[in-house]
Amino acid sequence: MPVDQDSSPPLRVSQRRPLACRECTKRKRKCDKQVPCSRCRRLNLHCSVEVVQLRRNTVQHASEIQFLASILSELDSFSAEKVPRVARRLRDRISQLQTGHSNDSEEAASVSAADDQETPSTTQEDKGLRHRFVEIPPEGNDPPLLTAIEHLAWGRNSAGCFPHRRCGCEYRRDTPELLSMNSGSFQIYGSSLETLVMLPPTEFAQKLVKFHVTHLTWHHNAFHTPTFLEQCQLFWETGRCDHPLWMALYFAVLSCTVNSIQNSVKLRLLVNIDLDAMQSVHQLFSAMVQTLYSCHFLNNLSIYSVQAVVISTEVAHNLGLSQLNATLFNAAVRIAECLGIHKIKDHSKKFSQNRDEWEERIEREVGRRVWCQMLIQDHFAIPFTDTYSISPMHFSTGLPLNADDHDLVDIPSQTPTISSYVRTLVSLAALMPGLVDGLGPMNRRKPTQEQYEHILKVDQRMRTIVKNIPLFMLRPDTAKEAEIPWLTIARRSLAITAAEKIIMIHRLFLFRSFHDSNYGHSRRTCVAAAMTILREHETIVEEGDLSIWTHTAFAITAGVILCFEMNALIQDPAKDKANVEMYRIAVIAARNRLAARTGDLLAQRGVALIDSILIAEQSSSDGARTNNQTSIDFNRIISNFSTLSRASVIPYSDEMTPSKMSANTPDGMNSVDMNEVQFPWNQEEIDFDRWFNGIFNSFAEA
Repeated sequence: MPVDQDSSPPLRVSQRRPLACRECTKRKRKCDKQVPCSRCRRLNLHCSVEVVQLRRNTVQHASEIQFLASILSELDSFSAEKVPRVARRLRDRISQLQTGHSNDSEEAASVSAADDQETPSTTQEDKGLRHRFVEIPPEGNDPPLLTAIEHLAWGRNSAGCFPHRRCGCEYRRDTPELLSMNSGSFQIYGSSLETLVMLPPTEFAQKLVKFHVTHLTWHHNAFHTPTFLEQCQLFWETGRCDHPLWMALYFAVLSCTVNSIQNSVKLRLLVNIDLDAMQSVHQLFSAMVQTLYSCHFLNNLSIYSVQAVVISTEVAHNLGLSQLNATLFNAAVRIAECLGIHKIKDHSKKFSQNRDEWEERIEREVGRRVWCQMLIQDHFAIPFTDTYSISPMHFSTGLPLNADDHDLVDIPSQTPTISSYVRTLVSLAALMPGLVDGLGPMNRRKPTQEQYEHILKVDQRMRTIVKNIPLFMLRPDTAKEAEIPWLTIARRSLAITAAEKIIMIHRLFLFRSFHDSNYGHSRRTCVAAAMTILREHETIVEEGDLSIWTHTAFAITAGVILCFEMNALIQDPAKDKANVEMYRIAVIAARNRLAARTGDLLAQRGVALIDSILIAEQSSSDGARTNNQTSIDFNRIISNFSTLSRASVIPYSDEMTPSKMSANTPDGMNSVDMNEVQFPWNQEEIDFDRWFNGIFNSFAEA
C-alpha cells in the first residue's frame, strides 16, 4: 500500500468572511473583532481569524483566477532562481481574489524561506486550481467552449474530470464521495431507508461477501475488492457507509451471491449459510431497487448506482425482470456519462506512491472497470434490440488495467488477474456494433447476399479474436487453477460465451438456414455451437459449480436451436436421421437441468419454450406437409408456450408474437429468387467443432 503523506486540507467554502477570531468562535464567546482581540490579549492566546474561500469572490474573479492559474502552471515547469518567488506572488494573488484576505505581512516575514519551499496549505489549494482549470476547452475550440458555457445554464457538466477530486464542476463536493475512503457519512440505522429495506444478519452477509470477492467478482469486475471490503467492515461495525447509494451496491452484491449458490449443494456447504433463514434473491434485489429510488438515484448521481445496476444484471434475468434491468441499465449509462465515466483520462505514467495519487488511481480504475462492464452488457444486447446506447465513437475511457488489486500495476495479459475475463469479453463485444451497422439502416437494409457476406466476415473476425485470448482462459492449467479459485469456472464460462456469440453473429439467418441449403454454413455452425454449450453446461451442473445467469440463458438458446434442427431433419426425407436421437437426448437432458433449478424464472420459461417446440415438432411430424411449406410452425409454438407458461405461472410476454418474430427476418429475404443468387461462402467452410476444439482443446469430444 502506498505510504500516506501529510497534506493540509483545502480552504472551507463560505458565503461570507468570518469576523470573530478562532478562539472566541471555538469557546462561543463575544469577540470585539480586532486582531488580536481583547479577550485573546487578556488570556495571552494566539489570535487569528479563519481564512475561507468566498464563493462570490471566486465567481466574480473567475476569469482572472483562470488567467493567473494558467501562468502559474507554466512557471511551475521552470527552475530558474526567481521563478519560485514569482510563483508565490501569483499564488498569493489568487488566494486574495478568492478569500479577500492578503498574506502580504506573512509573505514579508518568510520571504527567504518561501523562495525554496512552498507551504503545504498553499500547495494543496494551488494543485486544486491547476487541476480545475485544465478542463477548460482550449482557445479556438469554439463549439466545446460554447457547450461548456451553455451547460452552466442547463446545470449540466461536459468535462471529463472523473473522479471529481479536484475539479470545479457541479459534481465536486466539499466532502467528496471517494470510493477509496471510508468517510462514514451515512448512518442507515434510524434513517428512512431502514424502514424500507430489511438487512440480512451480519454473520450471513460477511460470509456471502467473502465468497463473492473470491469466486464471483471476476465475472463483473465492477469494484476494487480491498476498498469494498473496507467499506463493508465499516458498515458491519458501525452501520455507517460512504454514501446512501452504497447500500444499493451492497444489496446487489448479496443478491448476486445468493443467486449463484442457491442451486448448488456443494457451494451452499462451502459458504455454510442456511439460505432459508435469510432474505431471498428476489427480496435482496427488491431492496436494491428500493434503495435506488428512495435515495433519488436519477438526481443524486453516484457511481454506486451504476455499480449496483451492472452487478444486478447477474440476477435480474433469472428473476424474469429483464425489462426492468434494461431500463435501469440505460439510466445507468446516462448517469455514467454525466459523471464523465466515459471520458476517464489514462493513469499517470509517474506513480509517486503517495496516498492522494493512490486513492485517485483506485477511483479511475473503478470507473474504467464499470465502463468496461457497461460496454459488454450494452453491445451484447444489440442482436435483441437492433440498437445500442453506447457508440464506439463517443467514449474515450480505456480498458481496465490487467492488474492485481493490491498494487494496480499493469502486467502482461498472459498473467491472470481479476480483470482478465472482462478484458477478454469486451474484445468480443466490440464486434457487435459493426455487426448491426454493416447490415445497413434499419428502414433500408442491404440486399440479402451483402448482409450474409458481412455476417461471415464478422464470424472470421471473432475467430481471430478468440485465437488471441490468453492461454489460461482457453486451456486447463492445474497450477494456476490451484491458486485462483475462479479460473476453472471462468474458462468454462468463456467457452459457453464464445460458442453463443458465434450463434449471435449468425442469428439473423439461423431459422432460414434450417430449410435453405444456401445458408447451410450458419446451420452447421450454430448446431455445433449449441452442442458445445450444452456439454459445458452439463459439466458445470454435475460438478456443482458456480451458476452464472448466462449459463441458463445460453443453455436455453442451445436447446431451442437443437429442437429446430431435429424438426428440420425429421421433415427432410433426404437427410440422415442418425443424429436426431443424439440431439433429442441432449435437449431433454438440458431441459431437465433447467427444470431442477429453483428460484429461476428464466429457467422455467426456458423449460416451457423447449416443451412447446417439442410438442409442436411431434404434431407436425404426424401431419402431411407440402414441399413448399416451412417445417417450423411458429404459431403452434406460441400457442403451446402460452398454455404451458400459464400452467407454470409464468407471465406471458407480448414480445413473443408471430409478427415480432417474423420481423427478425432480413428485409427482402422472402422476395429473393434464390436460384438467381450465387453463394460462394459454402465452398471453403471451416468446421465449427474442429475450430472450437482446436482453440479450447480441453473441451474436445470424447
